[in-house]
Amino acid sequence: MKKLLLVFAIAVSAFAQSESQIESDEVKRVGSHINCQCGGCKDDVNCMMSGGQCHFCKPTRTKIFNMQQSGMSDGGIIAALKKEFGENIFRPDPSSIFWIVPYLSIGLGALLVGFILMRMRGHATRVAVAGPAIPEDPAFARYRAAIEKDTDRLE
Repeated sequence: MKKLLLVFAIAVSAFAQSESQIESDEVKRVGSHINCQCGGCKDDVNCMMSGGQCHFCKPTRTKIFNMQQSGMSDGGIIAALKKEFGENIFRPDPSSIFWIVPYLSIGLGALLVGFILMRMRGHATRVAVAGPAIPEDPAFARYRAAIEKDTDRLE
């Protein structure tokens, strides 16, 4: 019975060591480029379901660790996994061009606001200079003549 307990303790310690190794940063770096194939998530093999529920992630991380221990490069590991599972397993890095989108949006918005303000300012200037169009009314012309006569006397 003591021997069985000793074997169990050694097995658990060996398992704990390999668990920490397959959770290393080197394995995660390669694992971030490999899609999970469990069908339950759309994450990479570093997903949180791999703590026991995912049948794909933990064995794949173990393969990645073993390939790294044998001296394979990251590109070689990814190529081997592509060959084994197909092209859909590869997850490329996101495009780095998207950093420009917010700045471009702000710039275009500022140009649009500036254009609208210029048009509104130009329209207000034209209205103020030209003044409203008043139709000539004979009764109004008589009052205007009286106003002109009164203002001429003030000078």
